[in-house]
Amino acid sequence: MSGAADPAEEKDAKDEVRWRFKPRQLDITWGGDSKYWKMPEEGTDGPAELLEVVWLEINGSTPKPLPKGKKYALSFKISMAHNDPVWRTYPVYMLAKVGKKGTSNWEKINLGDMRVGDIIEIPSGKLRFTVPEKAKDTTLLFGLYELWGGKWKQGLRIHEAVVEEMPN
Repeated sequence: MSGAADPAEEKDAKDEVRWRFKPRQLDITWGGDSKYWKMPEEGTDGPAELLEVVWLEINGSTPKPLPKGKKYALSFKISMAHNDPVWRTYPVYMLAKVGKKGTSNWEKINLGDMRVGDIIEIPSGKLRFTVPEKAKDTTLLFGLYELWGGKWKQGLRIHEAVVEEMPN
């Protein structure tokens, strides 16, 4: 992580848990270099804006283990600062994995049809997963990636990642 405080843990009216990870609470590859990413000012909730990278990799993890048998959903809130044709060719992939040796859940997402300025939640149905009853390590590891395409890309804004408990 980038050295920021843990994400805020919230509970809704049904006592279900939700964590919101702002950009400074995520590990954004090259996020510390202003040539590649424009990060929000310390203490603010603004988005991180991708200025230019070849390799997109954003990682996070829950600050504490998740309870076994519970269902969760992962999503990212993103927007585009401007159109970049590379997003029409190369999709991004989201990952949710419980524990270092757990099963990976992947979702492929095409960003090519996004309109500049619209804030959307990806994937549209959220990436859902269940914490296995037999898991030894129940910390959630998650991320947003672009598989190697070798093209420079820009314009993507990361507003937050959200992990929320779903009703059983």
